[in-house]
Amino acid sequence: MTKITQNNIDTLKACRYCPMCRQSCPSEFISYRESDAPRGRAILLHSVYLGGKEFDSSAIQAIYNCFLCGACKSWCSGQELGGYDIPELIKFARRDIVSHGLAPQSVQEIRNSLVENDNTRNLDSKLSCTALVVEKTADVLYILGEGVNYTNPEIAEAFIRILGHQQIQYTLLKDEPTSGKELDLLGYRKEAQEKAKNMAGRIKAAGCKTIVVSDPLVYDALKNDYPAWGLKLESEILHVSEYLLSLIRSGKLKLKPTQMKVTLADSEFLGRNNGIYEAPREVVRASAGENFAEMQWHHEYLQSAGEAAFTFDGSAFKRGEELGRKISIKAEDINAEVIVALSATAKNNIAATTGLRVMDIVEFAANLMV
Repeated sequence: MTKITQNNIDTLKACRYCPMCRQSCPSEFISYRESDAPRGRAILLHSVYLGGKEFDSSAIQAIYNCFLCGACKSWCSGQELGGYDIPELIKFARRDIVSHGLAPQSVQEIRNSLVENDNTRNLDSKLSCTALVVEKTADVLYILGEGVNYTNPEIAEAFIRILGHQQIQYTLLKDEPTSGKELDLLGYRKEAQEKAKNMAGRIKAAGCKTIVVSDPLVYDALKNDYPAWGLKLESEILHVSEYLLSLIRSGKLKLKPTQMKVTLADSEFLGRNNGIYEAPREVVRASAGENFAEMQWHHEYLQSAGEAAFTFDGSAFKRGEELGRKISIKAEDINAEVIVALSATAKNNIAATTGLRVMDIVEFAANLMV
């Protein structure tokens, strides 16, 4: 096995004895198996890296059942003491599994689709929103991400409507490529960096001053992974919620008041990885005011919508509604009428479970702009 870092060793030693974050883990909620809880994964990886055992199929399955949402870190009472980091440990283990040719077939299939087709589901690029884009140079580059590009074009249409209303010159990337984020999360660092280099080159060719991103995974890649990989982007990088807030604060974008009770589903990759909690709330409050209400679990204690849930029990992940229902129940508990989401994944997984209105934050703003 690959030599493990001291930080990961510290996580193994601490987490294999502690069950205190178990109630927060969304994958354990789905399977009710100890091996799908953070402590269970730490026990399995301790036996591999410090106990001399080889990876077996059950351990590999448990490692790929993790959604990398970071809930375990948010609920860790020892976080300040030791900085224990199960998501980083899982990503390390996945790279090790891949390097030894042990990745499950379902993971290999997603890898091949990303390498060959720039999406996780082996879809023809002709089906994407950006297939017919006429690329040009502009100050603002809008990056959709896979979910918006292939399954939720209404989100892109809403944001483009806002840009048109503001008379902002923008461009998109024709046949928008993958950022490499999904490949890296699956353990394919080399392929991820190759895709990232391609994406960075496309961005630079656009000549933009500002990059606005819908997908939290892509945002996280551009903000954190690319600099770590030596890919420097000169442009300002903003999530759509941050960009909308800048327009609102400048007085350029005004939203009509809504009398509906609105709540917000936080994003695990925007929130826990990048600290973006308040920008989307300010956007929503610009219209909802006192009609904005928090669900029981929010900010760092948010409930995962499955933004990085790729496989489960050896197959492509198809249980997003179980995650979405946990969120919609909390919205119904506070009598919310609208749930604002921050990713296509969250919108789809939540909307499938409730009669409440579920919309992306750009749809919320587009529907209410004056």
